[in-house]
Amino acid sequence: MNIIKGSIFFFLLAWISLFAVSCSKSAQKLETASHLVKERPDSAYVILRDIDYYSLDSDSLRAKYILTRAIANTRVGRSLITDTLLNNAASYYFSVGDTTNWVLSSQLIADYEYSRGNADGAIEQLKLIKSNIKHPELLWDTYINLLKMSLNNQAYSDAYEYADWLLNHTDKADQKLTYYTAKAASQYMQGNHRRAVEIMDSVISTGLPESVEKSVSDEFFLEYAEMLNNNGQSQKAIDILLSIYPDDSKLNDEDKLYKKLSYALYLANLGETRKANEVIDGINHTATKEYFEMYSSIAMLKAALQYKETGKLPTELMHEVSKNIDFNHRLAQYDRQTAMESVLELSEDNYNLTLQRQRLLLILSGIIIALLITGIFTYILLTRRKQKIIEAEERAETLQQMLKESRVAENNTEDTVGTTRLKSTLLSHIGIFKTFAASPSQQSKEALKKISNIGKNGNVSDSLVNWTDFFSLIDNLYEGFYSKLIKLYPETFNDKELQIIVLLKADFSTKEISVLTEQSSATIYTRKSVIRKKLGVPENGDIINLIDEKFVSV
Repeated sequence: MNIIKGSIFFFLLAWISLFAVSCSKSAQKLETASHLVKERPDSAYVILRDIDYYSLDSDSLRAKYILTRAIANTRVGRSLITDTLLNNAASYYFSVGDTTNWVLSSQLIADYEYSRGNADGAIEQLKLIKSNIKHPELLWDTYINLLKMSLNNQAYSDAYEYADWLLNHTDKADQKLTYYTAKAASQYMQGNHRRAVEIMDSVISTGLPESVEKSVSDEFFLEYAEMLNNNGQSQKAIDILLSIYPDDSKLNDEDKLYKKLSYALYLANLGETRKANEVIDGINHTATKEYFEMYSSIAMLKAALQYKETGKLPTELMHEVSKNIDFNHRLAQYDRQTAMESVLELSEDNYNLTLQRQRLLLILSGIIIALLITGIFTYILLTRRKQKIIEAEERAETLQQMLKESRVAENNTEDTVGTTRLKSTLLSHIGIFKTFAASPSQQSKEALKKISNIGKNGNVSDSLVNWTDFFSLIDNLYEGFYSKLIKLYPETFNDKELQIIVLLKADFSTKEISVLTEQSSATIYTRKSVIRKKLGVPENGDIINLIDEKFVSV
């Protein structure tokens, strides 16, 4: 017995020592990576790939790993799609009062949300942190991100305010010129072309464009030319464009394309259709596909010029552009799929590394855990099977009772007693739907179909619910709720939204609604948000209460 105890003690001591050494090595690698990430992010990225996150034995090390890896991914141009733990890092740094790293983590979360298409969420994330930032450099970076995201998200009023803040917090001429341009652009994109030109004119009058490098001032004047063109000053825009690009031989391919496209557009707005066509014809349109925005702009300008001359749109050109859009869409899908596959490969690498480091522990505990899991699983399986049998019997009995009550109600609809029984039957009907929807097994679905097809004389539907009958049922039970809804909000809601509203009226849960409408719970939540927007109900507001109040006030 003592030998066994000694062996167990020795094994535990050896395992703890091995684990401690492993943690120490991981911590050293992490420290090295954190020092390299700013200057040599590619090297830091390689080191980080060799660290097992789960071998880090403290919250501080794990938070540091998450943040360092996210920074490395950003700087080497990789997606943040693998950094799903960023919220953990932000929460940790906030809890310990490390404002700098909390802000960095929050900014990276915003970048991640923005890259996955959730621009509103990214902007809200940055708005949330900016009021708590004391460090000037971090606050500056946050405002720059807010400006960029607001412009791209068409929140131009907010963008104007962010550009004004940046303008008032810098003395550098090139930065001032950039943010003056951003202020003008925010006005321009809102349709305030005259105000945008006035801002640009005021900047020119100060001589600021002359105090910066030519590349910076050229960007300013190109923006100015575009604003002039849409403000009815196309000739002045042309003069500026030609002064910036006087010699085509010194331009790269992209700048040549930009010059020709802008020149043709300004000529068209000036009324020089023939010259605009000549410039456009001088562009190899097919060769511009790699510059997709230019490719599309050239196509639109060609179509507009042809329509002005002939009164017809060039359908073949439109088909070509549509095909190119489809190609780029499929290419983007492929890139995303490739990124996901890379994520899976990285996850598999980490998983294999973890298995290697924990092999001794798994060998000793694997059999016990497997037996325990098997016993639990077997018990759960048998219990569920027994419960399903009981539920199936209860459903069958309930269905038979409902059919009997339905037949009695059909034979007595002309007298008061029959009407009362009918309403009772309808309430039972609702109860049956809720019972079956709460346990969405195949048996439940078949039972729901049978209920929905009662009295249909062989005209059987494949859907779980006959919505025409269900809407009538809701009308009978809730004083014409469905008919009033259609009358009060004609053509406001689609079929799925109407189904969700009447089910909410009947006190069905989100899970039950998802079963009956054959949609996921996530889709139900999304549709409920859309319904609230259409009704003007605040987020998490009660949809049914508002509709009922509308019925009373009408």
